[in-house]
This record gives sequence, C-alpha cells and structure tokens, in this order.
Amino acid sequence: MNNIVVIPNNKEFIDRYINTDIYLLIGIEGFSVNTYNTDIDYIDELSKTHNNIFVSLNKNIFNSELKQVEELLIRINNMNIQGLFYYDVAILNIVKRLNLNINLVWSAEHFTTNYYTINYWYNKGVNNTFLSNEITKKEMLEIIDNTDSKIFIQLFGYIPMYMSKRHAVKNYLNHFKLDLNSSRYYLFKEDKKYSILDNELGTSIYTNFILNGLKEYNEIKDKLDYVIINGFDIDDTSLDKVIDSFINVNNSNVEELDKDIQNLFPNLEKGFLYEETIYKVKK
Repeated sequence: MNNIVVIPNNKEFIDRYINTDIYLLIGIEGFSVNTYNTDIDYIDELSKTHNNIFVSLNKNIFNSELKQVEELLIRINNMNIQGLFYYDVAILNIVKRLNLNINLVWSAEHFTTNYYTINYWYNKGVNNTFLSNEITKKEMLEIIDNTDSKIFIQLFGYIPMYMSKRHAVKNYLNHFKLDLNSSRYYLFKEDKKYSILDNELGTSIYTNFILNGLKEYNEIKDKLDYVIINGFDIDDTSLDKVIDSFINVNNSNVEELDKDIQNLFPNLEKGFLYEETIYKVKK
C-alpha cells in the first residue's frame, strides 16, 4: 500500500477505488463530520473483502448517544479496517473500558498542533494523529521528529474551517421566514466564496481555496506516514488526476505535475504551510 488517504466525495468514487492501493476515509451517517458519510452496514460489507478503509467517527458525542456509540465501536472492533478517526475523548474511554482492539487516530482538527499533547495521547494508547492545517510545514516536521505517533497531514483539497452543532443557516432562514431549500449555501466576503453545509449534524464552513501541497508532499513523503487528499467539492475526473499526481510525483516531474494541477483549479493556495497562524483580539 502507498501512504495516500482520500476522503471521497460520493459512493461511486468509493466503488471505483476500493480495489486499489489507495486508502479511503469514510464517515458513518449521523456520527461523522466533514467526510462522505454512509451507513455502517455498507462499510462493514466493504471491510470483509478489502483492507484499505479508515472509518471516521469524529463528531462531539452527547450523553444520549453513548449507548449507540458503544454499539458502533463494538461492531467496528470486528471489522477489518485500518483505523478509526475520532474527536471526542468518549471514544477513547469506551475503547479502553471495553478492551477493544481498534487502531485510533486522534483527529481533533484545530487542537492537534504540538507534539507534547500528541505524545500524551500516544502514551494513553492512541498511536496516530491527524495534524491541524493551521500550523506551518516547519512545525509539522518538528512534530514528526519529536513523536512516535504516526502522522496524517492533509496536503490537498478544501479545508474545514469551522464546525458547530448549531444550525446557523437554518436558524437564520427560519428567523427571517425564508425558504429552506438546500443543504449547501455560500458565504461571499471580500470577493471570496466559502461553502457552507448545514445538515443534521450542524454547520460546516470550508475554505474558499484548495490547498495544493503536491510539492511539499514530494519533499517530505519519506518522513510522512500518511497524506490526506480531501475530495470535498472536487469532481471525480479532476480528483483522479490529483491522486495520480501524488502517486507518481518525484523530483524529476514535480514541476510538470504541479502545473497540471494549477491548470485544473483556479483557486489553489498554500494555506498556513508557510504562514504562522496569529490571532489577535481587536479592541
């Protein structure tokens, strides 16, 4: 297997790539955010004949959901999957209490920013971490050099900026008695367009740009355990070309492949790979 993990955009993509050596990160309906979600039965069937699946169970868990989550984890424990991405510490506590043999990936988005905390959870039995996209390439490499945790880094695709269990769009539309006719909306600010999803789990907002880290991947791939390509809002034809570029990139063709990607997308950026995230409180 290579070290490429793709967040698919639809079931058809999963069906096409399930027989390849590309890893797929698939969410569970009702319990996963910022992934393509499907029912647990479908994931279970896939895992019986394929071993390239990661599962996401990365929403905040409510007390009323704990029993259902426990049942899901017991079922996942019997699946042939590569690992389980999680956000809520309740997942780790249930796994330890029931002595389940699940390879956990700490995926707390904006919190996975330093190796001290990563090593804390590693010592608690969490062997993998999905790093935040709000730190620089230099900081990512520093983390890799100072932890035994296996590291996942997203280096292509739209990035989730914000997630809330509140229905920001629906509440707004209801307040002003406007029609609710879609789960997808857009925010326009300073000539930039941001995708907003408002579904049963709450509201997600994505970056206006596609992160393009092909060159960075070529530079650090020998040190990196897994690279994530997020297929959200990218058509399958273009996504196929991106995946192929990541598979085949090397020092001799990286410039050519990077130009090919630039020709596919008008809104590529480097995100925070070379720019520190500094928050200031305005007076």
